[in-house]
Parts: sequence; structure tokens; C-alpha cells
Amino acid sequence: MSIYVKPYSGMVITENVIFEPGEYVFGDGLGLIVGGEGITIDGNGAIIRGRGREGNIHTYSGIGLFSSSFNHVTVKNITLRGFQTGMKVMNGSNWTITDNDLSYNYTDPDYGWGEGEPFGALHLENLHHSSIKGNKGNYVWNGLHLKNCDDNVIENNDMSHCTNVCLKLWRSSYNEFSNNNMSYGIRISPGEVHARDSTSVLIESGSNDNKFSFNDFTYGGDGVFIRSLNGWVSTGNYFEGNDASYAHNNAWEVWDPGNTFVNNKGNHSSYGFWLGGSCHAVLIGNEAAYNGVRIANAPEPFGNAGIAVVNGSSSHFIMRNNHIHHNKSAGLAIGYKLGYEAYHWIIEQNVITDNDTYGIYLKHAQCINISANVMANNRLGDLHQEVNVSNVSVSAEISEGTAPIAKAKRLTSRAVTGQPVQFDASESVDSGGGDLLYRWEMGDGTVLEHPDITHIYENPGFYRVALTVSNGVLSDLAWFDLYVFPNPGSVLLALNPVSAEIMQVVPDQYASLTIDEDNTVQSGASAHLRSASTLTCIRLEISKPDGKQATLTRAKQFVFWMKYHHEMWGGFAQGGLKLRFIQDNHNSIQYICTAPVFNWSKIASEARYGWSLFQVPLLSAADATSFSAVSDAWNVKVTGNPQVEQIQSVVIEYSSHGGQFHVWLDEIVFL
Repeated sequence: MSIYVKPYSGMVITENVIFEPGEYVFGDGLGLIVGGEGITIDGNGAIIRGRGREGNIHTYSGIGLFSSSFNHVTVKNITLRGFQTGMKVMNGSNWTITDNDLSYNYTDPDYGWGEGEPFGALHLENLHHSSIKGNKGNYVWNGLHLKNCDDNVIENNDMSHCTNVCLKLWRSSYNEFSNNNMSYGIRISPGEVHARDSTSVLIESGSNDNKFSFNDFTYGGDGVFIRSLNGWVSTGNYFEGNDASYAHNNAWEVWDPGNTFVNNKGNHSSYGFWLGGSCHAVLIGNEAAYNGVRIANAPEPFGNAGIAVVNGSSSHFIMRNNHIHHNKSAGLAIGYKLGYEAYHWIIEQNVITDNDTYGIYLKHAQCINISANVMANNRLGDLHQEVNVSNVSVSAEISEGTAPIAKAKRLTSRAVTGQPVQFDASESVDSGGGDLLYRWEMGDGTVLEHPDITHIYENPGFYRVALTVSNGVLSDLAWFDLYVFPNPGSVLLALNPVSAEIMQVVPDQYASLTIDEDNTVQSGASAHLRSASTLTCIRLEISKPDGKQATLTRAKQFVFWMKYHHEMWGGFAQGGLKLRFIQDNHNSIQYICTAPVFNWSKIASEARYGWSLFQVPLLSAADATSFSAVSDAWNVKVTGNPQVEQIQSVVIEYSSHGGQFHVWLDEIVFL
């Protein structure tokens, strides 16, 4: 049963209520506070105004409605405006937020570059299994902001006309967004070029496996921006039937791997799809048209393309049945850089016509299958290979058939150097029952052409294993991120990562070290460091069983695998990884990593979500100085006269500029 009440500033609501209709002014900026579990708050059309005045950002304060740590709450039919944030819900589940108007809260159209404060219409943090339907949040800074929110349904909301973003996801996964209006996410002055990174949708920092269907993302600074400034990727997201056209910059800008785009539109923008860094991407049935015509910001040397997959990695990429037409330069432009080429692509059954330069432009690309496309009236030609392009297969034969399905599995559970690693693709099928052609690229330059293959790797590390299966016209891809470990015969001593312990953190700053059986490079358990300390040191004690001390005399390398995430852009300091091999207080050797360990643009893109191998040469004091002079990976400093066989512990040190980071360590050995 509900009671009828008049809302007032600072009101704590602990039971079902229905507001009396009317307009209420909360001049002190204090809003409503949820204080009960399982209640319904029915605004009944009531309008509550805070103290904010349009055009004066300093007048906005408070939260119109706030809740923390309550579940099964319904809030409906209420208007909240004039606050810094219309509604903020934290630490709850099974909420229903429906038919509320949260427009005309904080906004700052004059703000420069950057994210600003997390103010606006609706801010959700640590909210799960909830329904957000039919709400409005117009003319605010952020429309809908989700932080650490999973398994929610967001539909039929109007969060348009925002000066920062209409929708922002931060570490938010498994949510469903459908039939929302999230257009006009843009902050720009007349004559301005880049719109200060405002966007209709911003997805970042591990926001995975969300589904977006039939939403309006048009007229943004960007339409949709999947960003990983901090290297923490968002992957597994699925987009179908959305329109991100008429963006000032890119209708779709994606830096992250493993996302799928089906039947979306990216038209009348500077670029339709800009996808550098988008490995493992799938594009099916999308339209990219008239880009660079209405507006042409940030032109590449090839101009403004309909789809540009450049300036970032793009391995294992599928493009099928897309319509790419009437763009200012190339329809499709592909390439990364010398030594890290765009790699392992299928471009099939697309319609690529009437583009003002080339249909397809390739530069720094290899292993590209181009087949069964309709290409015509591209002014300078259908296909242009600029430089450093190899292993391109082109077929003009048109086919409306179904591509084969590549099915591959790795039969060898643990890949080690010097021993055979087996793969099998014999379960791949062609829909027409025909014979298939197989091409395996093993990541070390080896190419094999049988369905079942065996290969031996000489060196440990990460390898891209790529399979292309073809029926002679159409094809399909499969791949493996393969980690190859040192041969067991070369391992002199293995350290158990579970034995690691925290040695040092900055006073009053947080760090924890736990065992993680879900994140391992192979199997077993890894050591998981979670830290918000600007300096964190962990220690591994070296326990030498009988006979091992003498064995370490022969040790040449210290090898380990590491995986990491940092929530801050540039969060790790220069030289942010150090290793110290300690014999005693007077004898030690320190290695400072000078390689770009934490800069994904200079290492394998897969390191953003996967594991990286670190190999540390074990040097004598006499060799340390000369080694540092020539090494581009390690700077070595020696104290005393340490002997490898006398090392008692290894200390791994991380330096951070601030913010929370995660590090996993596994497979730690002396070779």
C-alpha cells in the first residue's frame, strides 16, 4: 500500500509513496534519499527542481534522488532537474527505473578536452539485474553513465542532446541496450574541428559482452567510440541495426578487439568506421556511405574512407556483405605499419562502388582474401596495393553462396619448444559439400597446407596461429593466440607464483595479492596483484631443493609471464617495471625495464588482454655495464658482487602514477 506525500528537500523514503502532483523547489540542492528495501516511489508527475540555473555551471549542486545499498526498488514518473546529477543509484540490484525525466541537470558546453565530472541525468554504479526503461535525460553533461554495472536491460530511453556523452560504460558488461535515442552527444563550437572527444556512446575499460540493438546514435562528435586509452580493452560486444551516422568525426571508432557489427549504419561522417586496433572483428551487412563528403576531419594520406582500419592492429578480420559506396576517398582502407601488418583478413561478398578514389586501398597488409565482391565505378580503380603488401588472393568470381565454416582445435594441451604441437581443422565444412583448401600460418613464418598439421617452435613466446579455409571462392577464418613455453628440459628451477608475497607499498595506500585459478597462462594458479599504490613490491623467495643450488650456477635467464590492466591512461611510470635479484643486503643486481612494456601500440596488441613473456638475462657484475650500453630492453645496476647461485629472493617492483591496477604472474622459471 502506498501513501500520498509531498516531497521535500532531504526526504528519506522508507516505504511505498506516491507524490502529490505539483512543482517543488529544493533550493538547498538536497534531493530525495532512498532508505528502504523493496519500495516503490511513484512521482505521479511531480516536478522537483534543484538550485541549478541554465548557463551557470556553478549553481548546480546535489543529487535529485540518491540510493546506496538497497535492492528491489522502483522509481517512476518523476521529473528531477536543476541538480548536478538527476538520479544516482549505487550498490544494488533488481531496480526498476521507468518513465522519469532527468533532463536539464548539469551541463557544460564550454568545457574543453577531457571527461569532466561524472554529472548529468542518470548515474548507475555497481547496479545489476535492473530495468531502465522509458526515461529522458536531455540537455545534460552525461545522459546515462554505467560504472561496474552488469546484466541490466536499457530500452526505449531518450538520452539525447548531451554535451559529453549520451551513454558511457566503464567496466560494465552483459547489458542489453535496445531502441534508445542516444543521439547528439557532441560538444563543439562553430568552426571547431574535433568536438573534444564528445560522443554519443563511449565504451571503455573492460566493458564486455554487451548487446546493442536498433539504437539511434546519430549526430555525435563520434557516434560510437570504443576506447582503451589505458590499454584495458572492451571486447565481445555485439551491435545490430544501430545508426551512428552524421557524426562530426567517426560514426564508429573502435580501438579494441573481438567486437561484432551487423547491419549498422555509418554514413555522412568524416569516416564511417575507423577501426584501428580492432583485431578479431566481424563486420556483416553494414553500410558506410557518403563519408568525407559532408565533413572531412582528420584526413589520412589516402583521404577520408568509408571504412578505415589503420594506425592500429587488425589481425583475423572478417568483412562480408557490407555496402560501401560514395565515400570521398577509398571505400575500404587497410594497413598498419612495417613489421606489424594488417593480417589474416576475409573481404567477401561486399558491394563496394562509386567511391572517389579506390574501392580497396592496401598498405602494410598481408594474408588478405578478396573474393566475390561487387566493385564498380571506383574512380581510380577497384584495388590499390600501395606498399608492403603480400599474400593477397583476389577473385572476381561472384557468388551468392554460403561460405564454408572453419573449425579448428589444438590437440596439444601445452606447447613447448622443441616438441611437436598438433592442430586439426578436419571438421571444417563446406555448405555445398565440396573439397576445401587449408592454409595455416604458424606465426613464425611457416606455412602449412593440410587440415591436420604438426609444428615445432624453436623459441618460447606468443604466436598468432592463423587458419584460412576456402572452397575456392569463399572462405572462413579460425585462429589461436598460442603461448609457447620453454622446454621442460631447460628449466633449472621453477618458482611457484602462489608463494609470492607483498614486500612493500606506500603507507596508507592499498595492495593485495591473491591466488587466481581463473586467470592463468596455461593451468594451475597465478599470483594476482591488485594495487592502488604508487609503489608496489612483491617478493618471491627462492627455495633450492637438494642439488639445485649448484644447478643455478648454469642459469642464463629468468623468465616469467605477465598480464596486466591499469585503469588510468599512462598509469605505469616510465621504467615502471623493475626486478631485483637479492643475495643479501650487500649483494644484488637490479634490472630496470626500458622496453615499452605497458605501451600496447609498440608491442603485440594481444598483450592488452593476454599474456606477455619476459626474458631477463642473468649477468655477472662484470658484464652488466657493457650489457646496459647495448640493450634496448633492460638497464642493469649491480650492488656488490652477487652470484647467481647465491640468490635468495626475487623482488618485482611496479611504479604507478596512481589509480588501480592489476597484474598477474605465472610460469616463473630460471633457465
